[in-house]
Amino acid sequence: MIKVAIIGFGSRGQMFGNLIREDENAELVAVAEVVKASRELALELGVKQEMLFDSADVFFAQGKLCDAVFICTQDAQHVDMALKAMERGYDICLEKPAAVTMEDCVKIRDTANRLGRKVMLTHVLRYAPFYQQVKRWIDDGTLGEVVTINQTENIAYWHFSLSYVRGPWRKMEESSPTIIAKCCHDLDILNWLIPSKCTSVSSYGNLFYFNKAHAPEGSADYCVDCAPEVKEKCLYNAYDIYPQRMNNFVVGGTARLKDRDIYEVLDKKEDVIGRCVFRGENDAIDNQVVNMIFENGATAHLTMCAFSERCYRYIKVHGTKGEVYGDAEEGILYLTEFGKPMQTINVNEMTDRSLDDGHGGGDYFLYRDFMDYITINSPSFTRTTIDDSIESHLIGFKAEESRLEGGTPKTIR
Repeated sequence: MIKVAIIGFGSRGQMFGNLIREDENAELVAVAEVVKASRELALELGVKQEMLFDSADVFFAQGKLCDAVFICTQDAQHVDMALKAMERGYDICLEKPAAVTMEDCVKIRDTANRLGRKVMLTHVLRYAPFYQQVKRWIDDGTLGEVVTINQTENIAYWHFSLSYVRGPWRKMEESSPTIIAKCCHDLDILNWLIPSKCTSVSSYGNLFYFNKAHAPEGSADYCVDCAPEVKEKCLYNAYDIYPQRMNNFVVGGTARLKDRDIYEVLDKKEDVIGRCVFRGENDAIDNQVVNMIFENGATAHLTMCAFSERCYRYIKVHGTKGEVYGDAEEGILYLTEFGKPMQTINVNEMTDRSLDDGHGGGDYFLYRDFMDYITINSPSFTRTTIDDSIESHLIGFKAEESRLEGGTPKTIR
């Protein structure tokens, strides 16, 4: 029986908690979470009251309590918690990004190697049946040689406003660059699909829309003070968007919305969630493009955009013998081998896990791979160890350097 703990019991921590409950060979024995209401949800998963801790430091002070920990906290907390966990003898499943600077990512990697700890990142898209099928067609030669790949991360206008304008990732200095916080998944996928090393990257992006220049006439600093006619037309009116989208989102990074009276919070201007999205303190960019070239001459392009109706990823792979494209959330791939009719492949029919079950079904398979990694350690073509993840993290940090310098190409060493 593998005994595990979870540090950070928000939506991601709770997701892992439920997967552990399904696993007859694992037991969740401890949870560390600062928010009492979230922490006590672990009681429903069988964790004893005395094994609920109100901070990671209190948890670590107990010594080694189990075999492994899932670290599901905010980005800036990762390095400190990962280092402490490894020093106490834990293997780690670490939420992406590994850390908010490249130096700290390297520190985690080097510490893991020095201490012989197993650290796996949650680059969950590798585990989604959708992307695994694309990878198989690349590896078996169906598409020939990969020439270029286009990947688009459509964040959804409402999701971006909740997480990156009014949420915990709204200030890049206090969290991480938006391309790292939101798209290190996508950079990892591109790096995984192309069988070569990325050698150079360039990037452009900005905070195009969520700024004072786009504030509606008659708007106020807080939604409660906006005129009724302004509220009625605003897509981001907090009185509408939060009741509709409140499930699993956080208020100011400290408590889940469903644990509070949302209207009282808004009326009293008690939290950033009531701030006008155009008059806030956010600097997270709402659009970015990243261009990559690889050692073998292949290229890749990533678009991150806040302006879509729903959250979804779209990919198009161009090879020398064929092409494939599709929407990852729909789970449908359209494959054309040149000179043959197009095939439509429903990835939903290729797995017994629901593709709505976290990142196109990837969360479950990632969890299973981590448990395999820390036990029998069988070969895995998807496993994202800390050593593997350094490459895609480096691409992301170099892309941000390029963006800040107006698109200047950056060499990847």
